[in-house]
Amino acid sequence: MSEERFDRLENQLSQVIQALGTMQQSMSTMQQNMAGIEQRVTGIEQQVTGIEQRVTGIEQRVASMEQNINAAREDITSLRFRIDSVEGAVTVVIRNTFVAQQNFIDELNLDLSINERKTRRLARRVARLERQDLDD
Repeated sequence: MSEERFDRLENQLSQVIQALGTMQQSMSTMQQNMAGIEQRVTGIEQQVTGIEQRVTGIEQRVASMEQNINAAREDITSLRFRIDSVEGAVTVVIRNTFVAQQNFIDELNLDLSINERKTRRLARRVARLERQDLDD
């Protein structure tokens, strides 16, 4: 081989060696970048897991709230029925009381009118008896 050719080959080999060194540096940089990306992905995965857990917790709380709301609705409905039945009972008692009171007043009025008639009769008899006494 000629020296010129040998120099060219040597020059090309040195360029290849430099390129290999650059490639090795690039590959190590890429490996570091990949390790960083993997760490970031792991961090993101952990954050997603945390978010999923929080969402699950929220879903459970919402389900619990729905159950509580349904229970409150049932309680309110039950209270409405109770109030309606108490109102009905009170209305019946008030009506019966008024009816009994009215009947009692009617009986008193009847007794009063009977007593008034009897009192008039007695007043007439007394007046007759007094006249008879005066006549005698």
